[in-house]
Amino acid sequence: MGWIKDNSAKADEMYRSLLTPQLAAGEPLLGALQATQSKTFSAKVWVIGVTAQRLLMIEVDRKFQAKAEPVVVRPEDITKSSVDGFGGGLSHFLKTDLGEIRFDTAAESYKLQALGGGMDQMVTGEGQMNGKTAFLQFLADARGIS
Repeated sequence: MGWIKDNSAKADEMYRSLLTPQLAAGEPLLGALQATQSKTFSAKVWVIGVTAQRLLMIEVDRKFQAKAEPVVVRPEDITKSSVDGFGGGLSHFLKTDLGEIRFDTAAESYKLQALGGGMDQMVTGEGQMNGKTAFLQFLADARGIS
């Protein structure tokens, strides 16, 4: 299973190489993850970085090259958010491989799928799991959910 660990380290390194140049001086990156946003006839792949003050969302191509300037979302930009873990709540969602993360801003509605539970640890490792946890905590904090 060494290849899994190698691949997860490479994935985390790719995420961080895209996100680090976007950070403000002294701004720590709390987590990073990959998520997919499906549309009717297409899909976007996002690399998402979480800081205490904002989400940095970078749409990437198949080679993990940025396709556009990052989308920056601050807590006050979020008008609505929800996590669909099929009835088990946030802790269940973190442990399962299914579900959607949804949030709205004034400009856009996002319906994202990120690997969950065992799959993220197998494919992209602990970094993806930590990134997803930081992302969900950011959304909960932004909406005042405890």
